[in-house]
Amino acid sequence: MGAEEKNIASAALAVALVALAIATTQLLGQMFATADGYRRCQSSVMGAWAQYTQLRWKWSEMRFETLFTTPEIFLLTYKPDIEATMKPVQQGQDLKWVGTFPGATEYHRFSHPHSSNFGTIDSLEPKLVDQDVGTGSYHEMACWLPFLHSIRSNETQLQRSQIYATATHYHTSRRPACRSIQKSWDFMAPELVRPLATTNVGDVAIIVQRLGMTWQTFRPEEGEMRAEGNGHIIYSTLVRSIGPILHYAQGHVRGVLRDKYWKNATGTVPPEVLLIPTGEADMMRFGILPCYVDLMKCEQYTMGTIDEVQATLNLLDPTGSASKKVRDNRQFEPTATFGFPDLISMAAPMLRQSGSTKIRLPVPTEHCIGLTSHKEGFVVFRQRLGNYISNEHTEPSHQISWVLESYDSLKSVYPYWEEGLEPDCQMDTFLDKVSELWWQTTTYFLQQEQSKNQIRYVDLVACHIKHAVNFWHEGHERMRNNEGRDHHGLRDWLAEGMHMYWDYLPKIVDDMSLKTNASETLIHEAWIMLMFRAFCWSRCHYMCPPDARFPDSTRLPSRYWNSKLPVYLG
Repeated sequence: MGAEEKNIASAALAVALVALAIATTQLLGQMFATADGYRRCQSSVMGAWAQYTQLRWKWSEMRFETLFTTPEIFLLTYKPDIEATMKPVQQGQDLKWVGTFPGATEYHRFSHPHSSNFGTIDSLEPKLVDQDVGTGSYHEMACWLPFLHSIRSNETQLQRSQIYATATHYHTSRRPACRSIQKSWDFMAPELVRPLATTNVGDVAIIVQRLGMTWQTFRPEEGEMRAEGNGHIIYSTLVRSIGPILHYAQGHVRGVLRDKYWKNATGTVPPEVLLIPTGEADMMRFGILPCYVDLMKCEQYTMGTIDEVQATLNLLDPTGSASKKVRDNRQFEPTATFGFPDLISMAAPMLRQSGSTKIRLPVPTEHCIGLTSHKEGFVVFRQRLGNYISNEHTEPSHQISWVLESYDSLKSVYPYWEEGLEPDCQMDTFLDKVSELWWQTTTYFLQQEQSKNQIRYVDLVACHIKHAVNFWHEGHERMRNNEGRDHHGLRDWLAEGMHMYWDYLPKIVDDMSLKTNASETLIHEAWIMLMFRAFCWSRCHYMCPPDARFPDSTRLPSRYWNSKLPVYLG
């Protein structure tokens, strides 16, 4: 073969190879083009989560399937591992926690919450949360990336503020967590252009509020959700084939504890910030009152709406007289459920963590503050207790004397006792002392239920509420007739209300006599202990009033508590 023929053959081979390369490239291009959604699951869209994006070849269809991974965001309920906490916890030692998460069949134990695919958000690898966030590029990325970043920053600062209970105490708590979920783009709706993270209505409602946002619209079933605050905004759009999709945008404010953005001119922290982060406190956001089960014999009462208040009153008083009185009062004052809110301080467990000064709780009902929270109630109760002891022909019982001594001791040392708490109270010694007294009253009632002359705590509370709802109408009537008692220069109708409580004591004795063989004196003692227990609970917690702009903003419909209705983040 001549040189010319060799050159021609080489040229032909080169052309053939080029043609083969072009054909191969076109074939590969066509094959990879079948990977629908692959380019939407890259780092430019979902940051470091793109490292989990995969292509899977499906021989039966001769195409690639795109698999991607996004987080499922939820609230992890956990408590210290009892076995671990039976031993002393050394300074700086990690405590093992026991937690559950959706879909789990058993408990997972972890020091720093990690497992193969889930953990608390503050324990995630930084690159899964922080990459590209804050550089400006995140505006074009999936919005759940900056949402994760905001939650992580928030949680970090909450832990620095010691809002979570220390490792030496038994408690349940709820912290934002996530687990990785692998999905196929085959099941994504055609109108979606970014991979979606998953959450649920019950948990995202709480997480959003912990970030400092206020719900302005909360109708998940209609696909309408909107919240704003602290430089954040979250709103929903409704996609027919999927449901509500949340969109999150973040301003320049990060973290809930930066005074520059969070404190107003008076230096107070807004009410939606730093609430006690327990499951029981979260229930109160939905108008549900958690109960101290050992005494109340039930787990919760609902009271978020007037219909729920009426239903709860009918449970406590089957005769319906209390419910009718509240209904009558509302004709004169639309939000009047006076007397009923005493149930909060009488039925709820101690939610404040020992050693903590975080005492804020959300409002569970329309008119949330009972006489057991007001200074007027304290002052008049002390006066009438002194008169009661003086008028008795026999020595007061040990328990009644203990109440008087404890009251006077607290009053002499702590002005907070009668004056009331500020939301940023830092008197942990006072809170611990009052909490200790609350536990002593709890022990008293537990022992009473085991005694021969059994007094059931729930019966005593029900009898009190039955008559307490009358104080507003009857107290005003006495004052109109110039029959009011000593009000100590305080608000007259509240002070007169506590006088009315003492006036109702004989009626409470009559009602309790139908349920117990206890003597009149013992019922008097139990009622005085009940009132003191309610005072102690009220001074360990601060009930945050609702946002004046959105009166129902801090109380969401009870049907959404713990709701697993899926919601997506785009």
